[in-house]
Amino acid sequence: FFDVQKGNRFKINDIVFHGVESVKEGKLRRAMKETKRKAWWRIFKRSKYMTSLYESDKIAMIGKFNNIGLRDAIVKSDTLYKYDDKTINIEITVDEGNTYYFGDFEWYGNTKYRAGQLDTILGIKKGEVFNQGLLDSRLHFSQDGSDITSYYMDRGHLFFQLIPKEKIVTENDTNFIDYDVRISEGKIAYVRDVRVSGNTKTNDHVIY
Repeated sequence: FFDVQKGNRFKINDIVFHGVESVKEGKLRRAMKETKRKAWWRIFKRSKYMTSLYESDKIAMIGKFNNIGLRDAIVKSDTLYKYDDKTINIEITVDEGNTYYFGDFEWYGNTKYRAGQLDTILGIKKGEVFNQGLLDSRLHFSQDGSDITSYYMDRGHLFFQLIPKEKIVTENDTNFIDYDVRISEGKIAYVRDVRVSGNTKTNDHVIY
């Protein structure tokens, strides 16, 4: 038997940030998809506070700092307190940390394409502000297929894999991130048979 006392349901009156200089607060609030302030124009998005969603939203919010080179950014502290009988305020203090930049990329295990070709496909130059999302999209699956993995797989290397290993190097008080990228090209895969079943509207040769 469970005797449950529901208590009050609280909505969010305001979300306040401290220690933020490099990212606009509006962008941070938009990154928190499930933790929203109470507003008259927000009809379809509820502003109620839920702990589990708030925790995941903090991670998404920190991602905005990571994408502009502030990969050490953390939520230093956060607090919730009652604003009135029905709403709460959330205050978040962020430690932005230091800015990081892309360094050199070294390729290992590549036999089909030269390092210079892979550098061109990657399209990231030393000295650019570090962006984790950009790195992931250039190494793996970008929307337009202009990444290293797609370049190999679209040419038959179905079992292609790459593993980037990072190394932080400081030069003249500037933090660079070098990468050693280990490549396993794998054998080329070929199409053998294509079988069609269930087609009743047309002949097989039309589909082939």
